[in-house]
Amino acid sequence: MMHLAEKIIQTNLVYQLMLKIRIAEIQNFSADVVTQLRQLGEVDVIETEKQEVSQCLADYDVFWFRLKFKIEEQDFPEQVRCRYILCPVTGLDHIDLKACEQRGIQVLSLRGETQFLQRVRATAELTMALTLGLLRKLPYAIASVNTYHWQRDLFKGREIFEKKVGIIGMGRLGTITASYFKAFGAEVFGYDIKTFDQTHCTAVTDIQTLVSMCDIVSVHVAYNESTHHLIDETIFNAMKPSAVLINTSRGGVVNSEHLLQALQQQQIAGAALDVIENEYDIKNNALIAYAAEHENLLITPHIGGNTWESFDKTEHFLFEKLKAAVTTV
Repeated sequence: MMHLAEKIIQTNLVYQLMLKIRIAEIQNFSADVVTQLRQLGEVDVIETEKQEVSQCLADYDVFWFRLKFKIEEQDFPEQVRCRYILCPVTGLDHIDLKACEQRGIQVLSLRGETQFLQRVRATAELTMALTLGLLRKLPYAIASVNTYHWQRDLFKGREIFEKKVGIIGMGRLGTITASYFKAFGAEVFGYDIKTFDQTHCTAVTDIQTLVSMCDIVSVHVAYNESTHHLIDETIFNAMKPSAVLINTSRGGVVNSEHLLQALQQQQIAGAALDVIENEYDIKNNALIAYAAEHENLLITPHIGGNTWESFDKTEHFLFEKLKAAVTTV
């Protein structure tokens, strides 16, 4: 007679073997992770478009994607087969978490995985690249040389050394970024609603005081209701006219209209963004239109975590999370 424990193990194995898994963004997806996923069931690696999401949620147990599209209430079909949505990011504002919870779908992500994420530093590195690109006018200098011009005087920039840098949000990425700015010789100040490690910075008790004293302001907060449009006209009014803003967190943290106004009215000297509001509809975006005509705004297409190393680490990590989830059902 089979013991209860043996029945549970057998049930889990059968369940795993029956999983249908959809990898929805296939470019540079780890072949090793695909092989490991086949331990759990049938794997389809198919580039997926927004209009196919609903059918995927109806047909697959596992739906794995990155940041290509939003999953909203209207994307869920009447009969949902999906039990796990996997997304290798910390910010989940592109997934309707309430709708997932109502349907019994677990969202497996990197949110809260502090220990693991200490090894994932791509976004902090991009923050430095954006800062340098903006201060040293790198995109425009490179573009000029590519048209066979060699006019160094057109591209006189500014240094990070001995500047005052304000970090808004002193969690994992804010702390790492503070250490990078300190390594450049900047004087670093930090703000957060929670207590934080002050090894690499000096704590400031409110945002307006922080931005009023700093030459570079870098944003590293999670996006939620309390941080929606945290950076608005009040903050821009408090910043120095010579200061610049760097945002690699989420687009909704910064009020786009107020930022555009601050740039147009020269309330601040410039901004560099890896994220913007409504990234899934950019054709009529006023910030992108402004950036195309002005040198004091740089925008990259949400590439903060988009490195070979980050993808490899996070995909293997998420596989282990999925494996743990399905074997404890």
